[in-house]
Amino acid sequence: MKQVLHTVSVGYKRQKGSILILVLFILGVLITSSMHFYSEVTESTKISGASRDNAESLLLAESAMELLRGQYIRNLDTIAPVQIASCDVFGSSLDKCEASAIRANRNAPENFLMPYMYYVSSTNAIEKTIPTLLQKVADGEGMFETTSTTLASHKVPDAITELRVDNLFSAAFKPQLYTVDNNGVLVASAAANWAAETNDHKAAAWIEVVLNPADNTAVDLYVQATAQVGNARSFLQRYLGSYFEDDTLGALVSPLAESSNLNREQPLP
Repeated sequence: MKQVLHTVSVGYKRQKGSILILVLFILGVLITSSMHFYSEVTESTKISGASRDNAESLLLAESAMELLRGQYIRNLDTIAPVQIASCDVFGSSLDKCEASAIRANRNAPENFLMPYMYYVSSTNAIEKTIPTLLQKVADGEGMFETTSTTLASHKVPDAITELRVDNLFSAAFKPQLYTVDNNGVLVASAAANWAAETNDHKAAAWIEVVLNPADNTAVDLYVQATAQVGNARSFLQRYLGSYFEDDTLGALVSPLAESSNLNREQPLP
């Protein structure tokens, strides 16, 4: 009888040990699964947040670009003195009218560019036929370029391959800087430069001037913009219009200058 009880007791102890091992194994599986699930949720949240910021920065850059484009075509006036006499007939020194003088002074354009206009050149003349400034800024921001590149004028030396947005700001010229108010509306920023704007939603827009590729007496304008939302950045560019020597649209860049029924590679008849 004692032998039988002893055998049962030993079997019971072995069974308790097996159950403990099984419980520990199950707990380990549950803990591992929970950690994996938590990691997946965290990564999913990060990806979702990054995708949201990326989409918002793209929309913000497009909004800034379109705001500057629309204002330029319609009623933007950033320089008080009228630079060309023909602008008097409009009763205002509208930028789009004054800037028509750039075409006639493309070999020395400095005094005829609006504060938010730039041109890339290896000389002092407008010579490039394709816009390259936005790519230089995108490369500089993407590489976190730390070398200080101070622009002395509206001209961006062709040898410079990387720029930061803040390099475009000076006392005499600077991009149009925007931010978003509490209602989500794009508004002008009062900050001195890109870095000084602390809102995590901000955008800058400017215009690059190049020679028309088919007519070296004409100039093309491209509006460019960059925007930041959190850590997401977007860079956009759009053709704005052209100034030809013999332009039936007059001294102004009309919204029709972008219409598909006009050939921007040749002067209008």
